[in-house]
Amino acid sequence: MDNKTVRWIIILIILGLGGYALYNQSQIAEGAVKVGVTQITSHPVFDEINKGIVKAFEDAGYKEGVDVVFDFQNAQGDQTVNESIAQKFASSNYDLFMPLGTPASQAVVNLIKERPIVFGAVTDPLSAGLVKSSEKPGANVTGTSDITLYKEHLELLKRLTPSARRLGVVYNPGEANARFALEQTKKEAGKLNMQVITAPANNTGEILGAARSIVRRVDAFYILPDNTILAGQESLIKVALENKKPLIGIEQSTIEKGGLATLGTNYLMVGVRTGEIAIRVLKGEDPGTIPVLGVTDADVFLNTKTADAIGVSLPEDLIKSAKQIYQ
Repeated sequence: MDNKTVRWIIILIILGLGGYALYNQSQIAEGAVKVGVTQITSHPVFDEINKGIVKAFEDAGYKEGVDVVFDFQNAQGDQTVNESIAQKFASSNYDLFMPLGTPASQAVVNLIKERPIVFGAVTDPLSAGLVKSSEKPGANVTGTSDITLYKEHLELLKRLTPSARRLGVVYNPGEANARFALEQTKKEAGKLNMQVITAPANNTGEILGAARSIVRRVDAFYILPDNTILAGQESLIKVALENKKPLIGIEQSTIEKGGLATLGTNYLMVGVRTGEIAIRVLKGEDPGTIPVLGVTDADVFLNTKTADAIGVSLPEDLIKSAKQIYQ
């Protein structure tokens, strides 16, 4: 059986199971609001966002399976599956769609023009072609942006390792959000007299080799809001640890897995804020007139075991301010 055949079998299984699950729920939830939620890959970030979405609906009085039925879909990193999920949604009778991240949002927005779309955690909705402007998105689309604190992240790195001058970034050039994030990182790095050294990785299998190709030329690593790299971040963390290089992340799971530190976006709250906007739309507001919300909720996460392993001293005041310390 060739790879193309296997891929289509996987697509059919994923879409079939999603449709079957929604069908079964709708049998006991006649009249419930039907919401399609999709993401490009598996990652703790999306897990937290999904929890936040469900929480927002629960807090607003929607009982899952009675007042609202969610169809959660995951493309497992495959762009063909991502587009197939969007096509399935387009042919469904769902009331609202909530794509998470840039690739999933682009696929859904490109196909669905009449029913409302509330995207979540899109790095730059404007450059991704999702909205006309952040203030007045237009058409049938609005949502949330997970604002990445590039300046604050690099300042944190300089505080922990003042001698760092060369920043290593592994990224997927095929992701619009990654390209945007890289440009923002370069701008902020320049202000701190830091040089950004990059290595491309088109899929998770290329991350290890990409990181190793630049590790001797960099003083530290930084993970962008890049779906591919986040999904395979263990490989990048492995290289950083083996070579005693600090790695700054953008969210909690990176630090839990061995990254040094981050001022990380609270993705549960990204999900909550996205869900709150979706509820406003379901109650009659025009999504095209609701400004895109930049979610700024953030917390400090540290890994003292990593700090000891690579020889970095964590300031006491930073330790006291941390929401979570991994040891």
